[in-house]
Amino acid sequence: MTFYRSTNNRQINSKRRTNLFLLLFIAFFLAVLSKLFVLQILDSEIYRTAAKKQYHSKVILNASRGLIFDKNMNLLVSNTTKVSIAADPNMIDKPDSVAGLLAYIFGKDKQEYLDKLSGKNTSFIYLERKVDLQSVKGLDTMSIEGLIVLKDPSRNYNYGQIGSKILGLIDIENKGRSGLELEYNDDLSGKDGYIVMQKDGRGNKRPDLEYPRKDPLKGNNLVLTVDVDIQKFAEEELESGVVNYNASGGKVLVVSVKTGEILALASYPTYDPNNLKISDTAGFKNSVLTDIYEPGSVFKIVTAAGLIEEHLLDRNSIVQTEGGTFDVSGIKVKDSHGFNSMSFEEIIEQSSNIGVMKIARKLGPEKFYKYARDFGFGIYSGLDLPGENKGYLKRPVDFSSESLEFLAIGYQVMVNAVQLSMAYSAVANDGVLMKPYIVKKIIDPAGNPVKEFYPQRLRQVIQQSTSKELNSFFIGVVQRGTGRAANIENVTIAGKTGTSQRIVDGKYSSGSHNSTFIGYFPAEDPQILITVILDDPKSGEFYGGRVAAPIFRNIAQRIIDYKGVSNLSQPDIITFKNNEQTTEDVKYTAGNLIAIPNLRNLKLDDAVEILKEKKLKYEVIKDDTMQRSLKSASPDNVIVVVDQQPDINESVEYDEKLIIKLITRNCKPDKNEQIKVPDVINLSLRRAINRLIVEGFKVEIVGSGEVITQIPKANTEQKPGTKVILFCRNSD
Repeated sequence: MTFYRSTNNRQINSKRRTNLFLLLFIAFFLAVLSKLFVLQILDSEIYRTAAKKQYHSKVILNASRGLIFDKNMNLLVSNTTKVSIAADPNMIDKPDSVAGLLAYIFGKDKQEYLDKLSGKNTSFIYLERKVDLQSVKGLDTMSIEGLIVLKDPSRNYNYGQIGSKILGLIDIENKGRSGLELEYNDDLSGKDGYIVMQKDGRGNKRPDLEYPRKDPLKGNNLVLTVDVDIQKFAEEELESGVVNYNASGGKVLVVSVKTGEILALASYPTYDPNNLKISDTAGFKNSVLTDIYEPGSVFKIVTAAGLIEEHLLDRNSIVQTEGGTFDVSGIKVKDSHGFNSMSFEEIIEQSSNIGVMKIARKLGPEKFYKYARDFGFGIYSGLDLPGENKGYLKRPVDFSSESLEFLAIGYQVMVNAVQLSMAYSAVANDGVLMKPYIVKKIIDPAGNPVKEFYPQRLRQVIQQSTSKELNSFFIGVVQRGTGRAANIENVTIAGKTGTSQRIVDGKYSSGSHNSTFIGYFPAEDPQILITVILDDPKSGEFYGGRVAAPIFRNIAQRIIDYKGVSNLSQPDIITFKNNEQTTEDVKYTAGNLIAIPNLRNLKLDDAVEILKEKKLKYEVIKDDTMQRSLKSASPDNVIVVVDQQPDINESVEYDEKLIIKLITRNCKPDKNEQIKVPDVINLSLRRAINRLIVEGFKVEIVGSGEVITQIPKANTEQKPGTKVILFCRNSD
């Protein structure tokens, strides 16, 4: 009986174990089934995407940056290909060996590479950036899993340090960092493309044809106003002057008087962008724009211009100059010469501080401030380069008891080299202040114009008669006064000297100076202006007329030798090389060409003025076959240019027989209709005004330079004679 019960229990236990195993198996099966359902149904897209990522990758195709040319189409900046070395630290089996190999190839410390390869929390790290292709020829990346060699676009600055302050630099990511590379980065950058790569079973990558390829778009090219030969003259003579006079640095600016074009811009110390060194950092900034200083006697232009314009003095007016010593609010002022009295003209020629201080009182604070402001001091010049410091100009309400006198001789005011240059250019240009610019046009990779920039007249600062009088004063400075070292045989030079004490340890130092000379030529028909500033010369000489004027003379002489005296007053001609010049992006042919400006829809008087500025001959042809209806509030007819020959922006060969034909119509007023306001945003102020007047609108201007906003808005219908307010870029 007992035996039977034991056997029965064993059978029951065995059955229970079988049932338990069966239940466990069913549970396991359901769990697997559930997991498969999640993986294959619910999360299928996630894992499908992850799988694609393992076998597909997008490779960026870098766009080539645009090229940069000087005004004569000399190639200043081109593209080159460098190489970058990268790695996936997780894939490197023998980091010590790899680090040793890289240290041997690049001549660096092995530990530097080991430190980078130790970062296992990343799958991509750069080991070297932008190295020459030649240097990696000994590196066999195919045998080192996890090591990657990438092509990396870079820049080649074809003239080395020449023009480096203008051109600027790019950063490691091929983006603009300074200069034109930064200012026009969007135009130069282009657009990157991409290609999708597929990895096969052996790990080799190849393009996946199922995915579209997007080719990169090259950036647009810049054509500058700069002449690389004149730029070279400026940099070489500036460096020589800095060395000869033991100065800490210096600046030179060369400007086309009639147009505001920058022909050269240089500062020292400088650098070679192709071979940057840690010690070069002091030379990276463009001190022509970034540095401001108390200019000294070159600021006397404000007082002299104001007094002549207001008819408060004439050139022969006699001023008591106190024997060379004068007290201003307890501050003793001395002239380097001790005249008891001087004429107004002699005060400017000999740069008498006492004389200018005394005659400035006739002008008064309000008018002095007005003329200083109108000449462009205390406001941005608008030059299309980054980093400009607009300086500081006191308002009359902030004047102290001696401010007017010291402002008149260039103290208690801070200016930059561009502001000074454009102020003197205004005197040379019949009193008209021009906007400085350094990019002439933007062209696409095929050479077609994208955007062109034209001379912009900001305002008439002084009358033509005043400018002529000042011009004669400045000729006297060079022929009889403090600027005699600037004289050049057979070419009449006009100019002004300036010397100011620098502040050292919080006070003016008699042993530290800024030395300036600004001059232009030929004085009978000014074309080219040169500003030279030396920082803290220590050779024993420090007066602007003795250290800056000789540098001016050397640069001017080289420009005259280069262009020829008879060609100084010729129109701005694009001179191509005698042979055909080809780059990977642009092709140009030989010939002497000049770009014809757009004169359509301008009033005839304004069109003629532009042609006269460019020294181009013209013929006016009246078209009476069709009278154009001009919706104008003015009762007077307006003669408008409706067509021109040669055509707008057409490049034609220049010679003395070239005649621009202007086809004009007499536009009659019609007050009965409402008319659409034209879109003048981004136009120069002159073109905006002309377009609005031609269409029958009145104009109110806020600021100067390029139009950025207009009221009423473009394309809204308004009555003839409605006032359109233009807000310009340099509004204050």
